[in-house]
Amino acid sequence: MINLIKVLLFATLIIPNLAICEKAQVLVFAAASTKNALDAVIKDYNAHTKTEILPVYGSSATLAKQIEFGAPADIFLSANLPWVDHLIEQDIIQARNTKNILKNKLVLITTDQTIQEIEDLASTDFSKLLQNEKIAMGMVSSVPAGIYSKQALKYLNQWNAISSQVIQADNVRTALQYLLSRNVVFAIVYASDAKLFPELKVIGIFDDFTHDPIVYPASLINIGSEEADLFFKYLVQSETLKVFEEYGFLISAHD
Repeated sequence: MINLIKVLLFATLIIPNLAICEKAQVLVFAAASTKNALDAVIKDYNAHTKTEILPVYGSSATLAKQIEFGAPADIFLSANLPWVDHLIEQDIIQARNTKNILKNKLVLITTDQTIQEIEDLASTDFSKLLQNEKIAMGMVSSVPAGIYSKQALKYLNQWNAISSQVIQADNVRTALQYLLSRNVVFAIVYASDAKLFPELKVIGIFDDFTHDPIVYPASLINIGSEEADLFFKYLVQSETLKVFEEYGFLISAHD
């Protein structure tokens, strides 16, 4: 019922705006971590076409649930394969209309410039590193960045020791804000997020094998929309992906 109410509220806020705009519009649901890069892509696209691309950012989990309950997304850019697989199982997305376009790294960051970089997180005692301080990350049960963070810490046998010091956020950008506002001293986020703020210091990079692959699948949902199809093709082309690369993402080989 709560999810249904959220979808109805979303429709109340968004759909009237769609109706009064003369331009054809495409609604893109996208993982919060893609915001800066995708905003740049959309700005360029909107300037050269008669279509207006409207992004909706949030946790991949939240967006996937909204799509499942009927939110009118034309395209979904997720930071997590399982949530896309879930929508494929629900027959909302077709596998042939999904491409893995981006990858990312998981990093440990801080605002304390006096903390030295850690060459090998596998040999790090996180309890000693954190002491009594808190560490922010996405919600470990649903938010992709949080899921990956817990996986990495469990792989390194550190989760049980510091789980009580974890502050969970509704998406990775919120976790980042906890750090920037000095509510915590540490955070685990994507490398692309850390790159946006010079005042942040990356003190460690988690090896890829400590967690599931961080892959961003882009999915065309509204296959009946020519405008959505055109933007989807633009989004997944190599020149567009270079924009994401400038923002700290890695380009994934297409399936």
